[in-house]
Amino acid sequence: MLRTERSENIELFILDRPEAGNSISAELTTALLEKLEALKSDNNLHALIITGAGKKFFCTGGDIKQYQSIKDKESLNSHFNRTRLIMDTLEQLECPVISAINGYALGGGAELILCTDYRVAIKGAKIGWPQARLGIIPAWNGIDRLVRDCGPRVASNLMLTGKQIDAEEAKTLGLIDEVINDNDVVDAALSYAGLLAESSPLALKATKRIIKSCSKMKSEEVRKLQYDIFPDLWFSADHKEAEKAFTEKRKPLFTGR
Repeated sequence: MLRTERSENIELFILDRPEAGNSISAELTTALLEKLEALKSDNNLHALIITGAGKKFFCTGGDIKQYQSIKDKESLNSHFNRTRLIMDTLEQLECPVISAINGYALGGGAELILCTDYRVAIKGAKIGWPQARLGIIPAWNGIDRLVRDCGPRVASNLMLTGKQIDAEEAKTLGLIDEVINDNDVVDAALSYAGLLAESSPLALKATKRIIKSCSKMKSEEVRKLQYDIFPDLWFSADHKEAEKAFTEKRKPLFTGR
């Protein structure tokens, strides 16, 4: 139910439950947590791409059938806290995370894309948070993430109505970064990851860390973080290699050191 592939230093996660809308079951949650835990210590990882199996669904959120067996608040919180941990871990990965949206991203699936740094979708993709129509709210911290990305007015419109929007409208709202016309959404994500591969892994990690801190820390704290990180990058082997490569008119060979 979770297929993984590796292309050089780019990892690909494929949610493989097309018969269930690529929904995240308890078993898939366990698999994701195990894989993400391993990636946290992978210093060679340049980017992670997440997509869904098939041509119809990216991810439709949690497994509704499994939810029917939950009978008390304690079990509910235990179940959902594990999935929230997936979202937090994705967001906190040091490397860039890319969502390749190959179809419907609904409910928790739409919350999932909010945890990624770059979002590419096929033209026919649909995105929506229908939870209000089901008498609940997004359970995986999607509300604050959507407010962060698109502002309270956009978040109110989408989450109060539960309506679905297409990829083009999502791009206009700043929710999606790139829309492609064909089905090769993973190829488009790999192409973007290839651009990232031209940058130093150390610089990518540092930049992502600082960007994430902007929504959580005061401006003076963000600046202090930048000032603390900059000297380490300046004296790194990667920066020295970049300077040497520039002089020699060639591409640098970064080692992440």
